[in-house]
Amino acid sequence: MKKLIFCCLVVLMGACKDDKEVVEPETDFAPDFNGTYVTTTVVPGQVSNMQWEITNNAKNQLAILFTKNTEVSAVGTVVTVVQTYKLINVKTTGKDAIELSESVDVEQSNQKPLRQKVEGTGTRIINGNGKQQINITLKLTDAATGNATEEYLEFKKQ
Repeated sequence: MKKLIFCCLVVLMGACKDDKEVVEPETDFAPDFNGTYVTTTVVPGQVSNMQWEITNNAKNQLAILFTKNTEVSAVGTVVTVVQTYKLINVKTTGKDAIELSESVDVEQSNQKPLRQKVEGTGTRIINGNGKQQINITLKLTDAATGNATEEYLEFKKQ
């Protein structure tokens, strides 16, 4: 008898639940990242100009058109390679944080095929000049060889 009364109480409690309870939707941080960000790296014999065109394509999801223009200087000559990465599944994990983890086919000016995994966690800050920038340690891994490069970059908003 006690079990029957207990079961009835459970059913009644479930039936009396407030149906007007409103759940607060998760905040969409993606639009705050929209814009063009640039950075330049210089190492002996090589200059790389990089640009991110960031747009939001879903709630808390970004698309980044990542263009890397690299000039390599050798004795008496300069070789230029332009690479384009089309990232479509970049997650915003907080108000000022993004996460990249995506394998893409890289379009190259030398027409050679290249597939790379792009990984990193970026943080958006306001720099000393009062401009937005995204700081990220970006890891690029060649899908065919497994060779990886990793570098810390500061993309400044234009």
